[in-house]
Amino acid sequence: MIQARLVTRFPARPFELLDAGVNGDRIADIRERLEDDVLALRPDVVILYWDSDVSDVDEADKTPDEVRQLRELYERDVVTVLQRLAAAGAHVVMSGPTLIGERPHARNGKDPQLDLYRDMNRRIAAAAGVRYIDTRRAFQARRPAGAAATVDRGLLTEDGEHLNARGARLAGTLFARAIAAWCHRQPPPAPRTDTTPR
Repeated sequence: MIQARLVTRFPARPFELLDAGVNGDRIADIRERLEDDVLALRPDVVILYWDSDVSDVDEADKTPDEVRQLRELYERDVVTVLQRLAAAGAHVVMSGPTLIGERPHARNGKDPQLDLYRDMNRRIAAAAGVRYIDTRRAFQARRPAGAAATVDRGLLTEDGEHLNARGARLAGTLFARAIAAWCHRQPPPAPRTDTTPR
């Protein structure tokens, strides 16, 4: 969907979008495989998005010291990934976490934790000069007004976390706009000199 939108908007530009995501990856996993799975492709733009990374960073049974250490390691890994992407010359768009539960804000069990990580990610992105897209806020704003407050899945997600088709369209629209904004700032592609019919 993202590629189709970009091709329609910028017909003279070539686009090849690749999904390097791996279900269940945490930021530490992304850091470890960044070279082979992303940097080796020499990308122009990278969207760094995890829908609910903190579901894998469960703080519930940890002591305050363990929580502090977990957050420090998380931040270190995000900063490292952003630095390596910037050093490779990629334009980076960052987002996440999004949802764990679709009840209204503050009525889902992990809302405080997701809010904290969202704010952390936004702060890290700002410090790195990276565009941050607040999918969490966008998805909460798109919750249908008539939906009962007890409904925690099926609106924009399949299970309260993983996006359904409607949620994927919303995320795709946000990311397509971000890439389009980058494209507008790039010089137009050089005209083809090859006159051979294709």
